[in-house]
Amino acid sequence: MVKSLHPAARILLWCGWAVAVERAPLAPLIILAVATATAFLFAPVRRQLLRLLRRTRWLMAVLLLTYAYTLPGAALWPALGWGSPSVEGAQQGVLRVARLALMLAGLAALLAYTSRPRLIYGLYVLARPLTWLGFDRRGFAVRLGLTLDYVEHAPKPARWLDALRAPLPDEATPATYTLQAERWQSWDSAVILAGLLGVLIVLA
Repeated sequence: MVKSLHPAARILLWCGWAVAVERAPLAPLIILAVATATAFLFAPVRRQLLRLLRRTRWLMAVLLLTYAYTLPGAALWPALGWGSPSVEGAQQGVLRVARLALMLAGLAALLAYTSRPRLIYGLYVLARPLTWLGFDRRGFAVRLGLTLDYVEHAPKPARWLDALRAPLPDEATPATYTLQAERWQSWDSAVILAGLLGVLIVLA
């Protein structure tokens, strides 16, 4: 059943997960963290999560230091005087980093079990309301798919300076990008309603 879940439903589930993680009080957040730890039992999720954590490690470090040194409170190391971070700031920084890590864990599960074309098709479906505002969702899907394919298959230069000097791809070359349409089923609606109920329970 999980494999047959519509890609748009999967993206919506991750959005609900992100909202729950962001707004959950501390006690439910700990329960979510324990549940997320089971993701490490599955190799595809573990690989995706470790890659996402590695790419965001500097962001997490900056967030932690920013909270620790900007929020007022008691000094964590009084001996350092003004150079000491605050206890309250450090606590809020750790909490912020933990929330971000849980969001990335949900994203890792989404990326591990949903192929790129299905993800793009899910975004294509979810962008349908934007067409009323003149948004070209078909052009968006094609550009996103071709760009990601180019990034994946483009040769990686040894130095960043070589990347800047590398010639741009020939835009005159015709290229197509095909997505396989999928039907929204009653199972998808049931899963979304169950996810919404779970978010409301966590926030309550």
